[in-house]
Amino acid sequence: MSFPRLVTRTLPAVLGGALAAAAFATTPASASSGWWTSPGGRAEGYYNSFNGHVYANDLKRDGWSAITQVRTNRDGYFVADVTDKWANGRGSWKTPTLYSGVVFKMRVCVVKSGHKPTKCSAWHTFES
Repeated sequence: MSFPRLVTRTLPAVLGGALAAAAFATTPASASSGWWTSPGGRAEGYYNSFNGHVYANDLKRDGWSAITQVRTNRDGYFVADVTDKWANGRGSWKTPTLYSGVVFKMRVCVVKSGHKPTKCSAWHTFES
């Protein structure tokens, strides 16, 4: 088989595979806010711009819950708190109204029922 014919037969398959691999390697979180983890790796959270969900995921069965807090970046107004208590690998989510083009800030903490969040990550900004 000649080289030009080999290229015309294999190049589309190779490029298609590369594009598919790139598409699957890009997680929704990386296209949105990114994953953020509390100090000590006990909780994680993110905002997914594709489905509008804010997630919290409790990572350890230690009596603490995970909480992801979202506020407006400019004034710090409350937008959403999402709490996950189960540490079952599924996490919890809410779908708050986040207007396009607005900058928000988010942090991930651990919390006990009836107490304020503690051991929080830094506030991270993202645009919806």
